[in-house]
Amino acid sequence: MIDVVLPCLNEAEALPWVLDRMPEGFQALVVDNASTDDSARVAADHGARVVAAPQRGFGAACHAGLRAARTEVVCVMDADASLDPADLPRLVAALDDLESGGLEPGGRALPSSPPPPAWCWGGGGRPGRARGRRTPAWATPCSPGR
Repeated sequence: MIDVVLPCLNEAEALPWVLDRMPEGFQALVVDNASTDDSARVAADHGARVVAAPQRGFGAACHAGLRAARTEVVCVMDADASLDPADLPRLVAALDDLESGGLEPGGRALPSSPPPPAWCWGGGGRPGRARGRRTPAWATPCSPGR
């Protein structure tokens, strides 16, 4: 099983599509970042584990999600349906091809382009230790300003 951290702020409309496309072997961990809509309820209704992160901000939500994650490999992706969770197995498989970890950068594709690989970072499928915690693998969008 691989935890997928989904930082979330008012994504009740997008969450059903994202969570319904979560591949087998991946567990959604929705980090509710003080949403004012029904995001937390929608996430729970679709089988996601929900964690509250009252401090606003993408970084704070990612941090809360990583701390709540229980698996050795952890993916992080937006909850806004800008990326397809069905791509997660391909991203995680890329970690096994890396000998000692690395980064597979990507970005959001233009409408005429193929889907991006997003980010994939980690310990080559063999997590190391960083300050006593597992080293996370990332699958998160890369866009200007992030």
